[in-house]
Amino acid sequence: MRNDDDSNASRLDMRGRPADIKSKREGDSVTIAVAGEIDLATSDQLDAAIRQAEETEINRIVVDLSALSFVDSTGLSVLLHAIKRTRRDGNRLSFVASKHEAVTRLLALTDTTEMFG
Repeated sequence: MRNDDDSNASRLDMRGRPADIKSKREGDSVTIAVAGEIDLATSDQLDAAIRQAEETEINRIVVDLSALSFVDSTGLSVLLHAIKRTRRDGNRLSFVASKHEAVTRLLALTDTTEMFG
């Protein structure tokens, strides 16, 4: 049934909320703080932030997921690919774990909890 005002109120918004991704360099380390949701619409932003840090001579890259409230398979794939790249590049990537149930549940279901905490 169509609304008279042509609104899309009955449709679900599949774009997700914009992620808030901030990078901060301190000495020889970069922290990438991730808040909100990482999904199909926002995973490219996270990938770009991690790759930008990887292109530097920084010895330590920390991805802080503590404020991450949701991640889908696309976001998880970005994180897993980053881990794979860092293993070839000296293991300079580490994570601060999310405490949000949606994130911890996905990591438990995919048996990746230990990689991100």
